[in-house]
Amino acid sequence: MYDTPAVAFFDVDGTLIWHDPDANAAQNVAHAQVTPGVKRAFDRLHARGNLSFICTGRPRNLINQGLLDLNPTGLITSSGACLFFEGRKVFERTIDLDLLHATVDWLMGEGIEVLFEGTDCSAALLPNGGVYTDIPGALSVHSWEELCAATDLRFSKFSYAGDMIERVEQMGEPLRSHYTFYNLGLGAGEAGPVGIDKAFGIAKALEQLNHSTKNTYAFGDSENDLPMLRAVETSIAMGNAMGVVKAQADYVTDSAAHDGVATGLAHFGLI
Repeated sequence: MYDTPAVAFFDVDGTLIWHDPDANAAQNVAHAQVTPGVKRAFDRLHARGNLSFICTGRPRNLINQGLLDLNPTGLITSSGACLFFEGRKVFERTIDLDLLHATVDWLMGEGIEVLFEGTDCSAALLPNGGVYTDIPGALSVHSWEELCAATDLRFSKFSYAGDMIERVEQMGEPLRSHYTFYNLGLGAGEAGPVGIDKAFGIAKALEQLNHSTKNTYAFGDSENDLPMLRAVETSIAMGNAMGVVKAQADYVTDSAAHDGVATGLAHFGLI
């Protein structure tokens, strides 16, 4: 038995929230919600004195009210690049401006569409023209100049459609060495600065709590959850997780479609 509360970290998409396979990834991010069963599990987790952190690839501006209504202790957003604790932003890491500019130039030259994601703003870079409509509130830009004019350029990562994963990962040096690339397994991929990942965010959160890695848990399903699963004492993969995630986890729970978070919390006696 431990004399400190448990701290549990939860991915969102494919973990707390089930993604409809008939909808694209962006539409699921915009519209999918947590179930009543997940909400009850969080209430019971907190009633026992345990702590919870949402630990997601989503930026803060895409954390919907349903997720906030889970009353987490804190938010680790943008795949570890930003931490919110007790209602305040503790830290934020963003892509260096020179690197961002060079990345936009490369994407423009390749004609690859991506969504740049920041705490306060998301902007779709559309080199081939058009308007981005998948996520309400996201801006549409068509050049570096438009991105500069429309935003504060404070982006922590960028994401892209699943059919662009191979092309994005063919990014040449020296740009490529500055990023870590992930297949999210949900019809999308993402890239963020090397060294800034969910494990980095968890370390910052535990530092705020003055809590060791003992009695810590993490739930995830995708490649960007692998650093998070390595950063805690007990790792739980969702039943719908990618094979590489299941292979690393200490325990595989039910699918997100069947409230696997609740099943996993109950298995470890946390609710």
